[in-house]
This record gives sequence, structure tokens and C-alpha cells, in this order.
Amino acid sequence: MIYSKRLFPLVLAGALLLTGCQGTGGNGSTETSAQESAAVEISLFSDRDMEVGYDEQTAAAITLSGSSAVCDSDAVVIDGSTVTITDEGTYILSGSMEDGMVIVDAEDTDKVQLVLDGVEIHCSDCAALYVRQADKVFVTMAQDSVNTLTGGDNFVAIDDNNIDGVIFSKSDLTFNGNGTLTIESPAGHGVVSKDDLVVTSGTYIVTAASHGLSGKDSVCIADGTFILTTGKDGVQSDNTEDSEKGYVYLGGGSYTVTAEGDGFSASGWMQVDGGTYTVTTGGGSVSGETHTDAMGGGMGGHQRPGMTGEEGQTFASPEDLELPQEEAPAGTPAAATEAPAEEAAQAETTEETASTKGFKAGTALTVCSGSFTLDCADDAFHANGNLLYQGGEASIQTGDDAFHADEALTVEDGRIQISASYEGLEGLTVTVNGGEIDIVASDDGLNAAGGNDQSGFGGRGQDGFGTQSDAAILIAGGTLTVQAEGDGLDSNGSLTITGGTVLVSTLQNSGDSALDCDGGAVVTGGTVIAAGGSAMAQNFGADSTQGSILLTVDAQTAGSTVTLTDSAGTVLLTWQAPQDFNSVVLSCPDLTVGETYTVTAGDNAREVTLDSLQYGSGTGFGGGMGGRADQKGQPSGTTE
Repeated sequence: MIYSKRLFPLVLAGALLLTGCQGTGGNGSTETSAQESAAVEISLFSDRDMEVGYDEQTAAAITLSGSSAVCDSDAVVIDGSTVTITDEGTYILSGSMEDGMVIVDAEDTDKVQLVLDGVEIHCSDCAALYVRQADKVFVTMAQDSVNTLTGGDNFVAIDDNNIDGVIFSKSDLTFNGNGTLTIESPAGHGVVSKDDLVVTSGTYIVTAASHGLSGKDSVCIADGTFILTTGKDGVQSDNTEDSEKGYVYLGGGSYTVTAEGDGFSASGWMQVDGGTYTVTTGGGSVSGETHTDAMGGGMGGHQRPGMTGEEGQTFASPEDLELPQEEAPAGTPAAATEAPAEEAAQAETTEETASTKGFKAGTALTVCSGSFTLDCADDAFHANGNLLYQGGEASIQTGDDAFHADEALTVEDGRIQISASYEGLEGLTVTVNGGEIDIVASDDGLNAAGGNDQSGFGGRGQDGFGTQSDAAILIAGGTLTVQAEGDGLDSNGSLTITGGTVLVSTLQNSGDSALDCDGGAVVTGGTVIAAGGSAMAQNFGADSTQGSILLTVDAQTAGSTVTLTDSAGTVLLTWQAPQDFNSVVLSCPDLTVGETYTVTAGDNAREVTLDSLQYGSGTGFGGGMGGRADQKGQPSGTTE
């Protein structure tokens, strides 16, 4: 029997892109995305990968002892402190070796099982376990066994292979069992497979100067407990020669990863179907690169020519949103910083900057479910192609984007808490179909823009500015709360809201706005409350089928309440804004043409009669409550 997962690859531009899940757990949706192609069964785990049993009666016993070993099998050659296994079969290893190694050198059709039952091997200048040749090697930890493999300060070549890990394999390699394996590699990687690396069970404690677990063709993990402390990536697959390889699949398990590089990295696709992840990369979000604005500004979003913002502002503590029968949680502030121009120039000249992302895929990244606590110097979730988040619980702090996709970024469901980020959700297109998402961002909350992230696999230039027909933000469901120093929702193309609850707060005194759309802005459903500065405030456009109100108001301090009531006194919306503001956009299904509503901001109230679906359409309003100095034309509606 073959254990398979139902994946949804889409071949595009020579790369295998994964855009859907078989199913999800927790808060994940069981429905697949509209982006998906026909499902394809990919065999990831075999019966033998899962099998942790073995026959002690037929197995060969290898007893390690100091600088030598003992075994009565003709398939085992012992030369001092070097033990070489030359034939298919099961071998039970026990004891300790002070400075030696175990080599598997069998036929390329042979399957070899190594059972570690209380093994300690130290090799000062090579791999403690070296698979030179076999079809596949299974490393099984015996029940409750404790095993330790350690390396030295360098690796000395013993043949034509570039051995650089405490466990190094030229063949497929599988780990399983009910014991513990500790690996210490002060000069190289922990585990390296030049083919496929599979883990189905067991406990692994890896400390390595380079990568923790590395499989060139793939890394597939069904379950297990992992504590990885690495100088480079925690888990890595990198095969740039074959576009259908270099993938990482994570079916479950418990992970604590502290990496100077990426937590999980795949040159191809990556899919996460479950598991619990605590990941710190590059020293955490406080070590992230200082951002400067491509247009010459600071941490805030791109400023329009002639617009200036007030420097040094930080977020006020957000209050709870009050909606009928619903409460939306607030985020945690993130401080803004600026980088001198000379530091930015110096960073650009750096020959190579380490990638410090949480989860990074060279093509597509799909997250079906899981629990994530991520503190990353760079992006938390990153895809050089499409990124699909179908469900799970995520708590994120990042020095760059929480979610970044060079192409389409889609959130279907789940609970996402982003307490610190440069930008919350970024992609060429950003789609939110469901879930509960809280974002604190020192630049834009959501950003749909062209260009690629400069710290991805292939590198990229700066985000393009100006209208782009293929850039889009679409919000169709869920609850989205944004607290940003730049634009709240920023699209270089279109902005469309058809459902859900959207709550946006941006800084008052800046060149940014709660809604910033260079193309068409449309609302056809859902609830929208967006408060910020009036200088470039923007309402929804004439193609909308749901009413909206844009008003400038007297300057309001953080904590001021915005309320919308109808003529009967029924409260339709009420919100305690978390930051200073003097502009607000309101939209909900109850707004009706010809009806009169009262908008209250702090102690000020004004009645508004909707003569058409948009009151205060356009950008650049000035004046006090109800002011209408529209740069694009007079708004529809009257005040009383």
C-alpha cells in the first residue's frame, strides 16, 4: 500500500504549483479553491516508511565498543572504528563509538533497515552515518531508546562525495520509530539526503551549523517531534535542476525551530496539512531589515508627490469594535523606524543576504491547517508563485510581510493574528474569502502590487507603483481588522468588497489613506468602517451596488467612537477607533438611497441623506464634519 496525499498541482511557466488541499482540520475549510486544477495523487509515504517494527531473531546485531565493533554477519565489515554494511537486511546497532562511522555500501537495489537502540557515535572529521549506496535506507529508533550522533569541527573527504552532514546519504532516506535521536553538527548539516528524505515518527533534536534536515529532491514529514537549532535553514529541499522536485510536505508533527536562515524552505512547492509550529528565524522580527520608502518616505506607505506625513508616530492601543452581536479583536502595536539612506545603500551592496523567512516556497505554498507561532526577521509565509491559506491558527511577528506571494495570495479561513509586520498581506492579487484576520502593519495592511520580493529565491526589484490592471484586492467574507501606518487597503489595480466585515485604521497626519485604490473601487456587500486621514481619503466608486458614506470630521483622538444610526435610531455600526482620525468611510447593507442617517464622531453628529449610493465619492476631502471639497467632483447626498 502507498500512502498518498491528494494534491492539486498546476503546471505554469515550467514550475509545479500547488494550489489546493485535500482537506483541513481545525478552522480550515474542506472546500477547495477556485484556482485548483484537477486533483493529482502524489505518493509521499509507503507502508514501510510507516512501519517501525522489526524481527530481532533475523536481524544482525552490531555492538559498538569504544574504537571498534562486533558483529557475526558476513554482510558487515569492521575495520577498526569503521563499520560497513554491504547487503540488504535489518541491522540493530547498540553501544558507543568514540571516533568512528557506520557506512552503508550495498547494491543500488537493496533496502537496508538500521535500528538504533541506545547508540552513541562521534565522528571527528566525517559523517557518523554515511549511506554511500543503497536503494533506500530506513533508520528506526527502537522503543524508548536514546541515540546520539555527533560530528567534529570539519569534514575530510574519503571519496568523491562531498560529505557535509553528521548523517549523509546518497540514497533515499527514511526516519521512523518511537525513540529519540540527537544530532550535533558543529561544522555542517544535521541530516542530508541527496534524494528523498522522509520522516514518519520519532523525536529529533538537531543542532547544526548549517541546515537541520535537508533532502535535495524532497522532504516529506508525516509526524514526529522536532527541535531544530540551525545556522541556516531548519528544514530544506533545494533541487533547481528539476522543476518537479525540491518540494516540502508537512503532514503533521510538533516543531520548535530556531534558525539563522529560513524555518522551512523549498525550491519547489510546499504544502502544510497540519502540525504545531514555533519558529524563530534570523533572530526574530526585531532583527528585520529596516525599511525605507521607494518614493523617499519613511516606514509609511508610498507617498504621493507633494504629500508629507508626520514622523515619529506610533500606534495607540486599539479598542474593541462593537457591532451588533459580534466583537472583533484588536491587534498589538508595532513601532515605526527609519533607516538612513546610507544604510539602505550599504544593504544593497551586500553580496549575499541570508533569507530568514518562516515558510518559503520557490513556486507555490499551500497551508491547509496547523498551529503557527512565528517570529521572523523576514516574511512569515512566502511564495514566489501562489500562496493559499485555507485554515489554521497563526500568531505572527515579522520584520517584513506576514504573507507574501509574487502572484495570487488567497485566505480562505482560519484565525490569523499579525501583531507586528511591515505589510500584512501582499501579493499581485490579495483575496480574502473568510477567516478572522487581525493585522498591525508599519506600512500597508493589504497591498496588491506588482514586483517580486527582493529576498525571494530569484530576487526581485521594488514594488511597482501606479495603476496595474492585474493587481487586485477582493474581500468576500470573514472579519478583517487592519491597523496600519501606511495605507489600510492599498491596490495598484482594483479594490472589490462583496462581503465580510472590514475594519481599517490608519494614521491621520500622513499621505496615506484607509482605502487607496488606483483602479476601480467597488462595494456590493459586507460591512466597511475605514478611519484615517482626510488628505487622500477615498470612497467607493459608481459601479458599487451598496451604499457608502465618506465624511471628513473634526480631528478625533484615538478612542473616539464612530457611530452610524438610521432615522429610527437603530445603531447600524459603532466603532471605537484605535488611532487619531479626521475621515471615515462607512458602508453596510442597510444603507438605502433616499434615507437619512446620523454619523457621530466623538461629540459631533451630522445627518446625511443619501441621494445616490455614494455620499462623498472621490478623494481629497477637507473641512469639518460633512465637508465636501472634492478634488474629483461634488459628492452626491445632502447634510442637514
